[in-house]
Amino acid sequence: MSRIDRYNNNDNRKETGGGKSSVNDFLRQFDAQEETESRADSDAFLDEFINRDPVDDFWGQDAKQGRESYRDNTAAKNTAKKPSRGTDEKKEYKKLRKKEKRKHSVFGVVLRVFLVLFFIGIFAGGGYAAYCIAGAPTIHPDKIYDNLDISTNIYDDEGELVETIYYLENRKVTRYEEMPENLVNAFIAIEDKTFWTHHGFNFKRLIGAILKSLGGGGISGTSTITQQLARNVFLSEIKSERSIKRKIIEMYYAYEIEQQLSKEEIIEAYLNTIYLGYGCYGVNSAARTYFSANVEDLTLEQCAALAALPQAPDSYALIKSEEGEKCTKIKKKGVYANDISEDRRNLVLSLMKNQGLVSEDDAQNAKKPLKDFIKPNLNSGAAAKSYFKDYLIQQVISDLMDEYGKTEEEARNMVYAKGLKIYSTMDTKAQKIVAKEFKDESNFPKDVKGDYPEAAMAIVEVGTGQVKALAGGRDPQGQMLFNRAVNTRQPGSSIKPLAVYGAALQKSFECQAKGDKFSFQNKGNAESFGDYITTSSSVLDAPIKLNGSSWPRNADGGYSGSSKTFRRAIQLSLNTCAVRILQQVGVDYSRELLKSWGITTIVDDANASVNDNNLAALALGAMSNGVTPLEMACAYAAFPGGGVVNTPICYTSVEDSNGNVLLTGKSETSQVLDPGVAWIMTDVLKSVVTDGIATSAKISGVKVGGKTGTTNDRYDIWFDGFTANYAAALWIGTDKNVRLTTTSGAAAKLWSKIMGQIPKAKEGDYKKKPSNVVKVGNEYYTKGTVPSATDSNDLNPDGSVKEPEKEEAGTGYDEAEGTEGVPMED
Repeated sequence: MSRIDRYNNNDNRKETGGGKSSVNDFLRQFDAQEETESRADSDAFLDEFINRDPVDDFWGQDAKQGRESYRDNTAAKNTAKKPSRGTDEKKEYKKLRKKEKRKHSVFGVVLRVFLVLFFIGIFAGGGYAAYCIAGAPTIHPDKIYDNLDISTNIYDDEGELVETIYYLENRKVTRYEEMPENLVNAFIAIEDKTFWTHHGFNFKRLIGAILKSLGGGGISGTSTITQQLARNVFLSEIKSERSIKRKIIEMYYAYEIEQQLSKEEIIEAYLNTIYLGYGCYGVNSAARTYFSANVEDLTLEQCAALAALPQAPDSYALIKSEEGEKCTKIKKKGVYANDISEDRRNLVLSLMKNQGLVSEDDAQNAKKPLKDFIKPNLNSGAAAKSYFKDYLIQQVISDLMDEYGKTEEEARNMVYAKGLKIYSTMDTKAQKIVAKEFKDESNFPKDVKGDYPEAAMAIVEVGTGQVKALAGGRDPQGQMLFNRAVNTRQPGSSIKPLAVYGAALQKSFECQAKGDKFSFQNKGNAESFGDYITTSSSVLDAPIKLNGSSWPRNADGGYSGSSKTFRRAIQLSLNTCAVRILQQVGVDYSRELLKSWGITTIVDDANASVNDNNLAALALGAMSNGVTPLEMACAYAAFPGGGVVNTPICYTSVEDSNGNVLLTGKSETSQVLDPGVAWIMTDVLKSVVTDGIATSAKISGVKVGGKTGTTNDRYDIWFDGFTANYAAALWIGTDKNVRLTTTSGAAAKLWSKIMGQIPKAKEGDYKKKPSNVVKVGNEYYTKGTVPSATDSNDLNPDGSVKEPEKEEAGTGYDEAEGTEGVPMED
């Protein structure tokens, strides 16, 4: 057989051990052999050259399939026998040899011209390739995930994934060890069956594509999995181009990837980067979206379904929002199962069977309609979690900026694109229950003219500051919403336990601890506090004179004129009593203690045109800027929490994509009340629910404490309260300050309805009575503050001070100047 015939007919490649051949050296050696007419030597030399794998020559490596085929061919040749000397066969053999020699000169010329043109083309193409490669940016395959936007996962307080956030691409990295064998095999079977043996690209497919492209059109259909990975990660901006330049750079990058990564790392990166339709980047996102499954739990048919998608991910997406060909409505999801890729899915299974990757039975059993195994997860609870999520993300961004000196843009990019794991404090059940009840129209006032009744609620864990639920509105749509849970509204009488009653008991405790008695101001008007303000102190239910007028008024517009105990005054939320107690405590003491409660919105600038250095702001909640539900929830948690205020935290830890801890959630604590005072106030607030005006807040089988709040214009209604384990603040109102048709009882009722459905809100036990708390009759005191028999009045059997004689008083009064808008309690 002639050299040209051998060249044209040879389909096998000889193993050469690698190494590059110089084309110039080849031509020189071939010319020298032709000139000396050493045909045997030149034939052998040409055989060696044309049998070498072009890929092996270029990269210096072997092709497994070529090696095996070559060995089989060599074995066959060695078994052939040369004709014996002097036989007819030998004569025939010589004649054939002579004919072949006469053809050598012709074939030699033709081959030589062909080779010259071939190598000229190679050199020209090589020069262009070198030009393209020289201009290509340097890549770092060992840091391949740094080039990707990797989705960040948010987990709840039990470690369950509840939300995935990302800029444009929803992607989570899944390690090779977590991927089922069927998943890997399915993609390789349909996309690149020589994946495990090639060195980055398939030379034969490339040559075929180039020859095909000569007829018009670009180069396509040649990419190996490695090339697809290079294109998706490093050439994303031009990956849709079908040009020789892009293909050259793609091949170069594929080679670089193959040199630095193992096959397992390559297929892992590929499966984490491939787009699989419906906004799913990577197999993890697709598995969760299409099948509500973890990658490691995918079945054979699910693996095949995913492998069928890369050819046309948007058209083949397994879920559609609108009905189309081969679509089936999925009940309760509002979407359609799109089975247009069924034929390609079955092709994947057939290829897997043909390639020995699955049995025939398994392949046949997996060929079933999509509707039989699709189970979409459309993250239906996303809207319910939007307010918490927005607050959480902003806190993480802020903390990354503080901890690492990041700009806001850099920190935001880390959160949305670097695959963080954020372990939040959210109680998923609590969050969903709040969202559910906020959507129920029956829970809110009717006939609110001019505006829509809104609401906000914050739930925190007692003793830790962990935010368990956060709702800043009733109808969350989208992201970065206006969050009323962290924006201010007037608190009404819900401020009283903090700024008045808690402050009074704490100041008395501090005076006694110093060996001093409480210093009363204007102790008269038939008031009888004793040496200290305690829960049994008697307070006159009557207005004071302010700017020549009687002020304030109670919710019913009047006052009884008789004295009430401290406990009864808060149970009935009497404004008159609250103002009289605050007069004794002092505005300055109350204001500073309110800051210790974590209320950051106080205006204490005496030169400001409006400030909170007054009785109306601190006793009745007519504050300049108002308060936020979140800060109120944290403040109320301090009562059952032993007097300790915890700043709110919404995450326990934040990790990077490799599991390294970036941030740890830390709640700052401050002791705002003595534990004994806090325990007594907890008991008093429980009695507000059992024996006061907040009975609507009761929860069956649970001891609840708290306080209502209503502004006199009824723009705002509140209930702030606690159980042993959770504290929560609930506000209802309108954004445009429209008068509500109901009072704080409605807020207390909804608070109870929500908290009564939260399992963890009904768990836990209250702290035991501290050693410095004593009980006299039915009342509790910190040691040293118990009223003595020498006080102006003897004690009643229940431990309270006997009420003084009733002072003559009217049934009403004129509102004092400057008190317009002062909150009143229902």
